[in-house]
Amino acid sequence: MTGLRIGTALLLLAVGGALSSCSPVEDQSAATVAGSSSHEAAPGFTPTLDRRSGHLADGTTWKVGLPQVSGGDRQVRAAFNGYLDAILVTLTGQPSGNGMTIEDSKLGSAEHSRTVIGASTLSGVVIVMGYAKGAAHPNIDVETAVVNSRTGELIAEPFTDPQTATKTLAELAAAGDQTGRLRGGASYSSFTSWIPLPEGLHIYVAVPHVLGDYVPVTIPWDKAAGLLKPDVRAVLVG
Repeated sequence: MTGLRIGTALLLLAVGGALSSCSPVEDQSAATVAGSSSHEAAPGFTPTLDRRSGHLADGTTWKVGLPQVSGGDRQVRAAFNGYLDAILVTLTGQPSGNGMTIEDSKLGSAEHSRTVIGASTLSGVVIVMGYAKGAAHPNIDVETAVVNSRTGELIAEPFTDPQTATKTLAELAAAGDQTGRLRGGASYSSFTSWIPLPEGLHIYVAVPHVLGDYVPVTIPWDKAAGLLKPDVRAVLVG
């Protein structure tokens, strides 16, 4: 996630190149409600998935779905969509010298690029796979942005004490991981990407490629809320 950067995150490519966009498509699967006991979504916003494609001179190409929203408050909509545009630029911008193919990806069957609309938040999840020519294997990257749906402000640093939060989240993620991939602990992980869901703080735990690149884990609010800044907790949890 832009803002909080704990550990090392995968950097694919950054700056320049040709971008093209088709008309946004309403994403019915993305209309998840988050961060409210009443489970009421922020009014007026509709999740969409905007198809983007482009190329660079070194042969790098991309064709991905970018989470966006339509409707709702004009300034908030522009802020959220702009943050997701910036993520795409970071993922596709800098020539690698030997070309790269970047495309949509998934984590399991449920995790894919999408917009999550909560009572007080708009969250965007971008999941892509990048494969460089001659590389041993492709790599998955997960990037997120969480915005206050009333103000358009990016929630970049949610934790009161990031160092303490990192240690606690590592322990909670290992305990909550049902796949067993974090059984040995999550000390090697980086918690760079997260979104709020009704049941808790949903984090994408970065792991070595052999373990799948990322392990999604949801930390229940009764365990995660105490790590948050009071003003952030009011927005995410209520």
